[in-house]
Amino acid sequence: MRDRAIPLVLLWVLCGATALAQTEPAPPKPAPEAQKLGIFVGKWKIEGDLPPGAMGTPGGKTHGAAACESISEGSGVLCRETMPMPGGRGSLTDVYILAYDKEAKNYFFSEVAAGGVVWAGHGTVNGNTWVWVVDSTMDGKPVHVRFTDKWTSADSFDFKNEIGSNADSMSVMMAGKQVRVAGHGAKAVSK
Repeated sequence: MRDRAIPLVLLWVLCGATALAQTEPAPPKPAPEAQKLGIFVGKWKIEGDLPPGAMGTPGGKTHGAAACESISEGSGVLCRETMPMPGGRGSLTDVYILAYDKEAKNYFFSEVAAGGVVWAGHGTVNGNTWVWVVDSTMDGKPVHVRFTDKWTSADSFDFKNEIGSNADSMSVMMAGKQVRVAGHGAKAVSK
């Protein structure tokens, strides 16, 4: 009798586990707007050009790298970026998150950079151009920052990073191009 009870108990446990596994809901699918952020996923080579005086440098060309990965089941993108500054002024290192806030119905940007710079703002996409805007303070003064990414192919975009005390007084901090490293990351999901 005992020999028959063990298989019956095992069968009951397996049936219960199967039933529980079937009742777990699938993770929610990201909003279509969040899925558009997949275009940024991958490893990137960055070529930048800084005008004289930008970010405390003598200006000049720089080459860096970024790595961006999908997070939160496709609801956002986490990027890490490093760029040596011209003139031996160290490196610009930052981490940022891109996401879509379905409650507020807008794109969200948050960055933490070397030196304790923390920015948060919003983004828009129009065709093949993404624009990220931050209104913050720096050294106790208002600062307006705009990052524009214009896609030129499925694996590259031109960028322009601008800063000023307001939207009418912007100057270029850095402009350049980002190119996805072949074989590293998703192809463009949507432009």
